[in-house]
Amino acid sequence: MFRIVFFFLVCVMVIGCDQPLTFEDSIAGKINGLVFTGPPNGPLEDQMISSMDSVGANFVAFVPEATVYRQSLKVIYDFERQWFGEKTQATLEGIALARQSGLKVMLKPHLDVSWDMSGWKRPDMNFEDSLSRIQFSNSFRDYISTQENKIDGTGSWRGEFMVKDENDWQLFESGYEKFIMEYAIIADSLDLDLFCIGTEMKRTALEKPDFWRRLIKKVRTVYHGPITYAANWDSYDKIEFWDELDYIGVDAYFPVSNEESPQLTTILNFWNKKKSGLESLAREFERPIIFTEWGYESENYAGKEPWIMGSGTGLLGYPNPKAQSVAYEGMFQSIWEEPWMKGVFVWRWSPRPNQGEVPNYSPRDKEASEVLRKWFK
Repeated sequence: MFRIVFFFLVCVMVIGCDQPLTFEDSIAGKINGLVFTGPPNGPLEDQMISSMDSVGANFVAFVPEATVYRQSLKVIYDFERQWFGEKTQATLEGIALARQSGLKVMLKPHLDVSWDMSGWKRPDMNFEDSLSRIQFSNSFRDYISTQENKIDGTGSWRGEFMVKDENDWQLFESGYEKFIMEYAIIADSLDLDLFCIGTEMKRTALEKPDFWRRLIKKVRTVYHGPITYAANWDSYDKIEFWDELDYIGVDAYFPVSNEESPQLTTILNFWNKKKSGLESLAREFERPIIFTEWGYESENYAGKEPWIMGSGTGLLGYPNPKAQSVAYEGMFQSIWEEPWMKGVFVWRWSPRPNQGEVPNYSPRDKEASEVLRKWFK
């Protein structure tokens, strides 16, 4: 009798694992997406967006940015000295151009962490004079040393953000909620195709999941399309609120190779090992997965630490377009056709054609664009 029951249970488990994956999915087909790099100055030009057709893109992500100040936890955006491509105006111009080009749109607001430097008496600096540079740096550090820091730690990455004092949390929550809700209203008013409520907010996502659940519910009152969250590659499987969202979002900067010039077999081996865990997550929450960011720089060691500019070889690194294209090819060959894999947003598309051999993330006019063209068909 025991053998019969045991055999039955094993059969159920095997059959269950072999069941084909099906999802409720409001977006038709694969997401062949690119993340747009906004320029420092406006207005945007048609070719910045229409050029995406050259690789077969059908989706573009725009990334408006806000900054949270360490001293006050105030969340600000659309401020005077902000990079144009991060502002609401650039986002609206980009959306209009995307619609003209027949592209669907994801809105993906980002948060930066910084000091409020409005009280700093910025000294004049001669970049060619080493003493002047030292005096400038000392002045900056002296000012910072007098400022209160309400944020735990000194890191500038949003994933490390957390308030020091729990009593200060509401200051941040109200500011971030206002930022996200304003863009959710924009997304709904323009009938955008996908909205991302947060990006790589690792500590808050893990330590304050109830905040994110509340925010999701509030966003759904003003935006009536599908919603995702972009989890960092090292914590996506620890997020508790995937069931509240329509898609599982992963900023997929996995370290896929330690080689100077990554070999395709190395990349394939990595993804073939990784994909079972991704599939398990998709099955658990019954949600397809989107790589809300994914990409590599065109340099040596492109797959080693792809979340870092330079990947450990210096700020600019050494040009290696082949390394970028091989890293692209490995992902596509390994998991692109998996039923749980909804699509990707490539980080990121340059507003200008590639000029010279300076390594960067953009695949535009490089070998990697041929890989995209082949798979974005």
